[in-house]
Amino acid sequence: MSGSVVGLLLGAIMLRDIRSLLGGIGSAGTAATVACFQFAVFTSFLSAASAAPRWLSADVWVSDRGVESFDFPMPISEGYAGAVLADLPGASVRRVVFGFTGWVSPAGRRGNVALIGVEEADLAPRRFVADRSDMRRLDIARSDSESSIGALTMASAAPTDGLATFLGAPYVVTGLDDARAALAAPIDQVAFLAIDFPRGRPSDLDARLKRLKARYPELDVRTDAAFQADSSRYWQTKTGAGAAILLAAILASLLMILLMLTSIGRFIQRRSQDFVSLIGHGASDRQLAMLVGAVAAVLTGGAGLVALVAVPLARAVAAPMLPWVTLKPVDVVFALALVAISFGLAVVAAIRALKRFPPHVIFRS
Repeated sequence: MSGSVVGLLLGAIMLRDIRSLLGGIGSAGTAATVACFQFAVFTSFLSAASAAPRWLSADVWVSDRGVESFDFPMPISEGYAGAVLADLPGASVRRVVFGFTGWVSPAGRRGNVALIGVEEADLAPRRFVADRSDMRRLDIARSDSESSIGALTMASAAPTDGLATFLGAPYVVTGLDDARAALAAPIDQVAFLAIDFPRGRPSDLDARLKRLKARYPELDVRTDAAFQADSSRYWQTKTGAGAAILLAAILASLLMILLMLTSIGRFIQRRSQDFVSLIGHGASDRQLAMLVGAVAAVLTGGAGLVALVAVPLARAVAAPMLPWVTLKPVDVVFALALVAISFGLAVVAAIRALKRFPPHVIFRS
């Protein structure tokens, strides 16, 4: 039985079993959609938990000892800036303040924002920037719309990307002095010191940071990657939401695999006489594997296509409630891995089912 014969047989199977195959594709595709979307929510949750430090993009972060997340800092003296730079020659520092404050939209709606004030923010005085996905929450229809933030009236600049958050209050970024005035923050305190290396990180950066932490035990001195990881870990461990979302993705993945195995098992059962006839006429194990592999490819490929179309639609529908959910390359890798695992297990299960046909039945055929 050559590849062309397998193709003819597969065409006949599709013609006769199209309704059953579509049912299997639909049920497995729905489970695959849920699994892939939940995994995208999980990875987006981890990403949104560290959105602020990633957007600010410093090489090193200095904070009070024990600060686990950007969203819950403790104030430190800005005098540490000079001491830190003395141990990090060639570096520059940006002072960062952070706090939650009241906000009144251009239409008079009230709420809270998570205000980030950054030295050298590249914003004109009394200007702020927010994530594009938060424009509706902030009731801002266009740039230059004026809002009250804390005690100040500020105008919105063009929206940015990468600052979406699951916090009840959206991130708003403005200059250091404006943020201090809006938050009524002390002039000599900051939430963080963001350290940059314009000419590139020194090769012995880890050793220098270790010396700084030993010299100033009241401070945490971390690379950008470490601070982002700590922020993501904080939200995952403190809330348990990340584990719950990941568990939902795993359970939906297992359901998708189970539905796929059920579909291929039912196909073997429906076409048992046809397979007995093929075996009785001398079809080899390899040829049978090619045929059931082709059917498994149709089922898993169809389920994957359903997820490919449905996941972006689900993300668009959920965008007003979950604006921080985005689709990333790692989500595509997860989907491809899920389809590949389902295909492999379906082929193995089908081949094992074919080997259960008793010899006397094959002989009679």
